[in-house]
Amino acid sequence: STTEPQEPAQNKQTGILAAAKVIDTKTEEELEDYMVEIDILASCDHQYIVKLLDAFYYESKLWPFCVCVSAELERPLTEPQIRVVCKHTLEALAYLHENKIIHRDLKAGNILFTSDGDVKLADFGVSAKNTKTLQRRDSFIGTPYWMAPEVVMCETSKDRPYDYKADIWSLGVTLIELAQIEPPNHEMNPMRVLLKIAKSEPPTLAAPSRWSPEFSDFLRKALDKNVDNRWSALQLLQHPFVSNVMDNKPLRELIAEAKAEVFEEFEEGKEEEEEEEPESQPEVSATEEPQEAHEDRPEVQEAPTMPESDQNAEVAKPDVEKEKDSDSGSSSAADTNSIDINLSISSFLSTNKEGSVSIQDTKRQKKTLKKTRKFMVDGVEVSVTTSKMVTDNDTKSEELRFLRRQELRELRLLQKEEQRAQQQLSNKLQQQKELLFRRFEQEMAGKKRQYDQEVENLEKQQKQTIERLEQDHTNRLRDEAKRIKAEQDKELSKFQNMLKNRKKEVKQEVGMSPKHLRKELMKCLKEDLAVIQHEEEQEFLQKQQQELDGALKKIIQQHKLEIATIERDCLNHKQQLMRAREAAMWELEERHLQEKHQLLKQQLKDQYFMQRHQLLKRHDKEMEQMQGYNQRLIEEMKNRQAQERARLPKIQRSEAKTRMAMFKKSLRITGTGTPEQDREKIKQFATQEDKRQKNERLHQHQKHENQMRDLQLQCDSNIRELQQMQNEKCHLLIEHETQISAVVTLALEEEFTRKLQEQEVFFKMSGESECRNPTTQSRVSKFCPIPSVHSSGS
Repeated sequence: STTEPQEPAQNKQTGILAAAKVIDTKTEEELEDYMVEIDILASCDHQYIVKLLDAFYYESKLWPFCVCVSAELERPLTEPQIRVVCKHTLEALAYLHENKIIHRDLKAGNILFTSDGDVKLADFGVSAKNTKTLQRRDSFIGTPYWMAPEVVMCETSKDRPYDYKADIWSLGVTLIELAQIEPPNHEMNPMRVLLKIAKSEPPTLAAPSRWSPEFSDFLRKALDKNVDNRWSALQLLQHPFVSNVMDNKPLRELIAEAKAEVFEEFEEGKEEEEEEEPESQPEVSATEEPQEAHEDRPEVQEAPTMPESDQNAEVAKPDVEKEKDSDSGSSSAADTNSIDINLSISSFLSTNKEGSVSIQDTKRQKKTLKKTRKFMVDGVEVSVTTSKMVTDNDTKSEELRFLRRQELRELRLLQKEEQRAQQQLSNKLQQQKELLFRRFEQEMAGKKRQYDQEVENLEKQQKQTIERLEQDHTNRLRDEAKRIKAEQDKELSKFQNMLKNRKKEVKQEVGMSPKHLRKELMKCLKEDLAVIQHEEEQEFLQKQQQELDGALKKIIQQHKLEIATIERDCLNHKQQLMRAREAAMWELEERHLQEKHQLLKQQLKDQYFMQRHQLLKRHDKEMEQMQGYNQRLIEEMKNRQAQERARLPKIQRSEAKTRMAMFKKSLRITGTGTPEQDREKIKQFATQEDKRQKNERLHQHQKHENQMRDLQLQCDSNIRELQQMQNEKCHLLIEHETQISAVVTLALEEEFTRKLQEQEVFFKMSGESECRNPTTQSRVSKFCPIPSVHSSGS
């Protein structure tokens, strides 16, 4: 936290001076918050970004050491000074954005000055380091008055994240703050200003005529509500407002003035002269003329009696001024003793805003505080004198600024708690997803291993069966061939014997024929018989071979049929296993999809619940601050009225004496009546004076009642306005939840249905699917159609 005390430190070896801060970290979460900032500071090496020299963690305390910068100032900056600050800050932002870092809390309190007149951008406690240049963020974090509209919208809607251009908007608001001490809408409650930022036009300078056209144009480019049209840091560096800045002499003069010795002198104000002086603002100019003094005397206006309506309106107007808070609860390890360019607002805002205080009392309270600073600029001594009216209201203003600072600190702490809770929830949801997906993978892998093992066992068994049948078939073919061959050999022997007998019969027939014909006839018959026997023998052998081949083919066919039957049974069994496997995987995936769907729905509900809870928590804090604000207004009104009631009798007695003296003097001057008549007139005048004083008291009482009633109405109106804003935010959040939930749910349901349909299509296409036999690469079979997945998988 930037509220931690800072002490100067010096390195014993190098002699380098630094600002040391001791931060007590009670939990690991707090240490992680600081580590984000330390990591960013350690990774940044730029002339205009505060440098982290070192950091230690010892005895539950974090010790960061940063470059030392310090000074104080009590007035707004001039335009040349603003130009230098703007250019240096833009260069720092360009460096950050190039390195994918979004500052997210840019304001005057986080822009520090060194003694050399250089700017140092600090406080990276809520900064974000992206992994991609175009990455966007949706965290609602920052200080309300400087928030960009797109950041404000992230309070209720996370579907429109912001990027590095949110820093450009904050820079534009910061420049207005440098010019006017206060940021735009500083008089409003921090939470009310969020709605104004989102719905109103971009802020502008209160008095544009006092500033150059380039300044106003620069603000228009930086404060464009359309993020696409808003200029980037590199584009703004080319703008004429900063492109001509060559050195930091205006800031060196500012530092010299801030470090100058201050001589203070109180003077009692001359009431009549002060009332006639025109209202002015402090003006500081340093020329080369030595000992030049500028005295500015802001005027406190003393208004005569106003109508009741005007007084009531003034009393009811919120006059709580918002302090630019360099220690607004952020965790900056780099926010050292900075040049606070926003202190002592009362020295610049000179009018009295405390309502109906009497003229006499105001005159008694008036004092003039003159501050004279003497310093050297380029070897020339310059004297600057400023004057301001000191009243009791300054103390009240300081109290109000302190209260507003506390409000901002509470809001910052609440934002950090929300961010930490969101990060914890995000980590928890991511862990749940990882555990769920890991369990899914294990279940799927186990189920696949189970069925793969069954298929592998089936294939091994089938291979062994086929090998055994092939061996049996080979043995059977061999044995059957031997048996048939033996039978055929016997039949061939019988056939050959039959041919021999037929040859003998031919010889006998030839022997019975005449002798001169026997030789010729024997020759012819023998030749014919040899041809016939050869043909018959060939036919017989061919027939035997055909019978052998037929018998063997029959055996082979039977074997093939047996093998095909076994393979078909195996294939059917394998297909059944595959069906069962796919059905089991499908059911498992279906259950996984349902569990995933339920988990995502529950996570979405958890996120919405956290958003609602955090929104209600912010609303409670807003209501608490608003009620405290209203209570302070009522207490101030009561105190002021009590003072007026206490002063009225004194004023009436004084006026009564004066009026009575004037009346008696007029009686003596006229001298027309007798002493008895004069006494009677004096008595009547005293009676009339008593009635007049009584009427004044009644009038004051009625006026106080009207003021209190109007103030109470204003407080009630503030509460109603806040409740209306909160109800609108709740409505926007619920509407956003409904839209996003419907979209996410529809997407999940569509994905779920699509995957179910893919599974169904896969199983219904089984009639067209092909599956190869694991044991025969060339053999192709087909799945048989099944009526339903669930019946086959059971």
